Amino acid sequence: MAESTENQSPRVRAEVEKKHIPCNLCGGTDLVPYCPENERGLVECQNCGLVFVSPRPDAHELYALYGETYFQNSDSGTVGYTNYVRDEANIRKTFRRRLSRLERFVSRKGKLLDVGCAAGFFLAEAQARGWQVEGLDVSSFAVNYTRDRFGFPASHGSFTELDFERGSYAMVSLWDVIEHVPDPKAYIQRAAELLQSGGTIALATPDVDSIPAHITGKRWVGYKLSEEHLYYFSPKTLGRMLTEAGFEVVDVYHVGKYVTLRLFLDRLGMYLPPLAKPLQSLERAFRLSEWSLYVNPFDIIAITARKR
Repeated sequence: MAESTENQSPRVRAEVEKKHIPCNLCGGTDLVPYCPENERGLVECQNCGLVFVSPRPDAHELYALYGETYFQNSDSGTVGYTNYVRDEANIRKTFRRRLSRLERFVSRKGKLLDVGCAAGFFLAEAQARGWQVEGLDVSSFAVNYTRDRFGFPASHGSFTELDFERGSYAMVSLWDVIEHVPDPKAYIQRAAELLQSGGTIALATPDVDSIPAHITGKRWVGYKLSEEHLYYFSPKTLGRMLTEAGFEVVDVYHVGKYVTLRLFLDRLGMYLPPLAKPLQSLERAFRLSEWSLYVNPFDIIAITARKR
């Protein structure tokens, strides 16, 4: 189980057993350390280039990470969020922007399943645009919040273990999800089973092959706790996984998000402390902490693909 207190970020128990695993994309076992200086336990498949954590705990231990403290803790640079619920306005603005682009590739709206729905903010924005929404999450806190706050149908558990009607969905979304799951290939295959012919899958995930990731090395903000981010995709590896599952990739781009000035300067401090510190002083002096801005560091890929 994950250790947690009100002021402590969540962790998987240090003593749990960890097992080595083959590549999830190609099944390869020729693995070499990747960016070992960041001490995340990353390896790279020499056959296909997928980067992932190995060895690691089993799925049930990993899912225990996603309690209430995952969504509110003081160590969000390493794991989870500073305060996900409090940041609702920025998250919803981000999703409105993503939906505006995503819907260019949708022939018609219908049932939408949001995998990793968190607090339901994407569902709320999608419903306002005419989608029939439902969600699921491995976090009971997130599922209960979504149900209580919005009244949306939301299931608790793993996407590959829950029962959904095959061929009935127009869209399956996985925002900042695919890097967290123990078996991303199975998740994408499951999405293909549930989608109608011509249905859409939408994903966003950190891009390990991005320029910022290469430049900043072990300090890249995309590197999180090794029990949280299990996989690090590039457009090439994620595109291949989607294609092999029966999808046609129709849109690939680097996507940003709306954040508070406080969070932006906090992350800037991870790269350029001498620049961030005086700006943080100005932010506090002029009470600009909650000022919202759209930031795109070009290190998160968003991919839209259509079921063939």
